[in-house]
Amino acid sequence: MTDLIARPTDRPIAPPPFDPELEAVLAILGETLPPSITPEMIPFMREGALFGVPDEFYTERGIERRDVTIPGYNGDEILVTVISKIGRTGTGPGIYHTHGGGMILGDRFVGITGVVEWVDRFDAVAVTVEYRLAPEFPDPFPVEDCYAGLVWTAEHAEELGIDPARLIIAGASAGGGLAAGTALLARDRG
Repeated sequence: MTDLIARPTDRPIAPPPFDPELEAVLAILGETLPPSITPEMIPFMREGALFGVPDEFYTERGIERRDVTIPGYNGDEILVTVISKIGRTGTGPGIYHTHGGGMILGDRFVGITGVVEWVDRFDAVAVTVEYRLAPEFPDPFPVEDCYAGLVWTAEHAEELGIDPARLIIAGASAGGGLAAGTALLARDRG
């Protein structure tokens, strides 16, 4: 009788190949990035990173922003920034933004230029969250801070001029993962 149980072998199994175009990009990245990030490297990476957008970027587009301190995970204070057209009235779409940076770098303004373009184009209101970063604040702090910011945004939708039925969550890179996690928490917690 044939033995159908898979058995480990001494031969390593090769991973499937990457798409040739992706493999070329990964090879270049492999030459320029460190092989791994250590906790000791994070402060230097944070110091060298340039985040934020000059005030002129907003004013040239007729956009205003204001910071609001809200309760984050465990009730600790975090910041969100509300971004909208100057003098905006009425109700429209809302964009809740979670920034990228591997959950170890960045601030609420990483990737915000695209969001500001949406604010301008769709007369939307954006809220971007300053979630706390690892390793000082490990999981679940980042996603729970993002969820707390989403709850605050939904609870203040009327005063912000956001139609709750038109509120989206957006993020790129680690922010995309946090956006997905935040959406799942919102679904699971009602």
